[in-house]
Amino acid sequence: MRVLAITPNVAIDRTLDVPGFAAGAVWRARSASVVCGGKGINVARAVIALGHTATCAGLVGGHGGRLATEAAAAEGLQSAWTPIAGESRTCVIVVSGGEATVINEPGPAVAADEWARFVADVSRAAATADAVCLSGSMPGKIAGMAIVDLVRAAARHGAPVWVDCSGEALATASAARPFGIKVNADEAGALLARPITGWQQAAAAAATMVADGVSVATVTLGAEGAALACGAGTWIARPPRLRAVSAVGSGDAFLAGLMIGWGHGDRPDAALRLATAAGAANALQATARIDSADVTRLGAETEVFGPVRAG
Repeated sequence: MRVLAITPNVAIDRTLDVPGFAAGAVWRARSASVVCGGKGINVARAVIALGHTATCAGLVGGHGGRLATEAAAAEGLQSAWTPIAGESRTCVIVVSGGEATVINEPGPAVAADEWARFVADVSRAAATADAVCLSGSMPGKIAGMAIVDLVRAAARHGAPVWVDCSGEALATASAARPFGIKVNADEAGALLARPITGWQQAAAAAATMVADGVSVATVTLGAEGAALACGAGTWIARPPRLRAVSAVGSGDAFLAGLMIGWGHGDRPDAALRLATAAGAANALQATARIDSADVTRLGAETEVFGPVRAG
């Protein structure tokens, strides 16, 4: 299976392991890593770890952009970058005691002609993809029809497009009717203007998004699992209890597993099981990575219930 993973706001991810970290003091990192970052990049890594092919697309510019593309190439990630004049962002992730503190820069300004070139590049790259995902924040002040144009360009050649964004970008992308939406409880709550604190609310939120026009919707609940809704019904998944190292990137690994399971024609419950296991496997790593052996083991230990009554 070939996945095109779109990251409009590509970053350099600098991850620091700082035992006992708290704000307001001077700390020394036990270790550090620097990689090409962004949610779509994380999806691509997970797709590859699950035995499939991924191409990364995104906007890159300046010294940060050069460093990001070089880091991606060093990993062996296939790419279809779009160059811009602005400086790509840097994000800092501090890992301590199984929790992560993430500081994300906003990203560069993008000119109208640069965005138009990006949309055209995405359309070309999507022509050979079996699935496409649009993940993460937008750079600068990109909004409105520009995001709709991107979703439609990604879908132009018939591949299903999955969206994992938040805030205004999520609301706008949803209006373009992508094939699938993957969001966490906070993002779904903001989109639907109601609190989501457990599986019943998550299931109802996913069902609402399907009723609004997408084919598949999932709402993740962190360590508590996820809900999936589609035309055939609604399901709930609960992963086994883990001693997490870092949850950064777990939602992206979840999306990778979901796209692969769905693309293979798996039943909704089986696709949700693979997605949940992939997300849980990522939490066992200090950086956004999964081990396929962990996914297999955790998949066998994940509980899936349904179809359940949503609402």
